[in-house]
Amino acid sequence: MRDRKRLTALLLCIGLLLTLAVSSAFILLEAGHACCGETCEICESIAKTAALLRSVARFAFLLLFAVCLLPLLRALCALKAARQPAFGTLVCWKIRLDD
Repeated sequence: MRDRKRLTALLLCIGLLLTLAVSSAFILLEAGHACCGETCEICESIAKTAALLRSVARFAFLLLFAVCLLPLLRALCALKAARQPAFGTLVCWKIRLDD
């Protein structure tokens, strides 16, 4: 099961990288085209591709932020738990565990 999750994550990463590479290549190749005015389909495609790249970049930034933030929060919670004694234990409440 763990290998399946890793494979899925790897395939998603490869798909994302291919999307970024192909979109960037399209914009670079068509940037100097001969524009025919307001109804230029290539300009419209370039604008849509640029919007796609911006949305993917926002998602990647949020994902990177979450990946960096979660271990930091986990470390802070571990430090906080290590400094405080356990007040919610049965021993602290003086409950006997005899049968």
